[in-house]
Amino acid sequence: MLRTHKNIFFLAVIVAVVAVSTIATFFFLRGNKIEYDASVPRGEESQQALDPDIYHAPAAAYPRGLSLIFLADGYLSWNEFDRDTDTMLRALKSTEPWSSYKRYNIYRILPKETGLCSVETANERKPVLRCAPGKINAYLGNLTTGPFKLVVLSRRDFQSWANVVRLTDSGIFMSVPRSPQGVADEGATGVLFLHLVGHAFGLKDEEIFPVAKAHSAVMRPDGPNCAPDKETAKVWWGDLIGAEPAVGYFKGCSGNRDYIKPTEHSLMNLGNFSLDALTYGPVSEEYLSKVLRYCFAEKLPDISDDPNFFAQYQELAACAQ
Repeated sequence: MLRTHKNIFFLAVIVAVVAVSTIATFFFLRGNKIEYDASVPRGEESQQALDPDIYHAPAAAYPRGLSLIFLADGYLSWNEFDRDTDTMLRALKSTEPWSSYKRYNIYRILPKETGLCSVETANERKPVLRCAPGKINAYLGNLTTGPFKLVVLSRRDFQSWANVVRLTDSGIFMSVPRSPQGVADEGATGVLFLHLVGHAFGLKDEEIFPVAKAHSAVMRPDGPNCAPDKETAKVWWGDLIGAEPAVGYFKGCSGNRDYIKPTEHSLMNLGNFSLDALTYGPVSEEYLSKVLRYCFAEKLPDISDDPNFFAQYQELAACAQ
């Protein structure tokens, strides 16, 4: 996870000094607002009636599609919430492997009540957002989805963070005290969001100073982008050495200087961020592509299709027959 709020400022400064045209081409100035999908493609499941003042949802949901549920905390209007949600989605849909994937189920929730979440500091290394499960589930319970990622966009000031899991329903909690202003600010916000999305699907920090408790899953070198030693790394991504110039055996990930990561610069390394690597890197991108293909595609895979992958990430075997 991101190290400190200073990193966020530093990242914004880095992005700001880059030519606006470069950032715009890579990420955000696509020219079109992301719209709600009101179509009902054949063979898709209809979404039950929802209060349009609280919920914005597709008229139909892709079976086995990837459900992203954006929930507002502290937002006063749909306009400002939609604007920030669109910023996150533009970043996601401009970055591989998310840009090649099409089966998104996008939900947006603007609760009428306040007090769903609060900033906690006790027993935390940095202020973080904690939300009341019962209150959140009261809203989520009205949706019919498969596995989902909940994205809480909050106007509160705290350390943005995400649950580090592979498939399990989980949360991304992002501090957005004010809407991003201009291309540079949107770029910094998008990079942070992509970093947290990586965590939400099991990617580890490719740095040695993550903000995480010692027992956190982000600290375990269990792949795909952090190995306990070079010999293990050779098994996991040795076939890419030479074929992918950016891939190698670099020290320092998951909070340990001796663990091995596949790339020196990537979206999962905000502590040593480089504009030369606005990607997850070949190893992580291949892993995420397989997660999307095996768990969020129309076709149900068979474990025999990729036995080594399912053996390494046994929790993902739930996606296969």
